[in-house]
Amino acid sequence: MLQIKNQIENYIKNNLSIFILICCVLVSCSTTKSMSEKSDDQKVSTAKINIQLGVHYLQENNVFRAKQKLILALNQAPNIPETWYTMAYYFEITGNNEEAQRYYLKSIAIAPERGDVQNNYGTYLCRMGRYKESIKYFLLAAENPQYLDTASAYENAGFCALKIPDRNLAIKYFNKAVIEDPKRLVSQQELKKLMKNKG
Repeated sequence: MLQIKNQIENYIKNNLSIFILICCVLVSCSTTKSMSEKSDDQKVSTAKINIQLGVHYLQENNVFRAKQKLILALNQAPNIPETWYTMAYYFEITGNNEEAQRYYLKSIAIAPERGDVQNNYGTYLCRMGRYKESIKYFLLAAENPQYLDTASAYENAGFCALKIPDRNLAIKYFNKAVIEDPKRLVSQQELKKLMKNKG
């Protein structure tokens, strides 16, 4: 009996050290992973703050500081579309449309499933006078079931349709914007004007 007891104790001692070693390895792996994830989250949060600062500096016409903050954001979080489309907007504002186009397309490549990214690129295309092409991107955004601001995409499509000019198409998209968001005052006003002119 004593011999069996000693064997059991020896078995537990020998295997307990292995068990403890395995537990330590598992805990250290999970700790390292969570620290890495926290680090990535922190970089994204910091990048978003720098994006806001960059946009603020752009609004104040402080182009140098804006570029500085936006480049910093891009280096901190190159895997989120916000850093790319905000930098694209910077290039657009400063007259470098070739780079703006490249950066907008990069934001779409990173997040092709995001409606806000499609909507931003559509807005850029509309400002560039590429109206029909821009409407395609507004509709991609509007038809995305996960995009919350569908009314905005339809409204943008309506304004671009007016610039073609295609009033019937504009009526169609402003109407869709109002259906999506009945409190959409701008679309309501545009619809009233268009319907009045149509008689």
